[in-house]
Amino acid sequence: MKTRRFVFFFLAILVGVGAGLAIGWLMMPPAAPRNAPMNSLRADFKTDLVLMVAEDFQTRPDSMRALDQLDKLDESDPITLLGDSIQYAQEIGYPEEDLNLMRNLLNSIDAAVYLQWNANRVP
Repeated sequence: MKTRRFVFFFLAILVGVGAGLAIGWLMMPPAAPRNAPMNSLRADFKTDLVLMVAEDFQTRPDSMRALDQLDKLDESDPITLLGDSIQYAQEIGYPEEDLNLMRNLLNSIDAAVYLQWNANRVP
């Protein structure tokens, strides 16, 4: 008698979990948020994305492309974003190798490239 109750108990749990998963996955699937701008990210996520841009820049050194990618993160000013990200990365203890990647990106963007990018920039 006791064994029968345990079997029905675990069977009821399995049916409940299965029904919950079926409803969640089939009837109400998760969707990515809409209208979630990149500039609403927290500073740590922005810094990680800036590091990804710097890593990409190391393999494909194209300053205009890097500025376009940084502009997608924060439309105010990519140079300021890069400087703020380097400062934040230093404060929270990013490895020196990562900091050097971001510094290299910042140093490779000269004034002429920035002015040309800013002139071609689509608002």
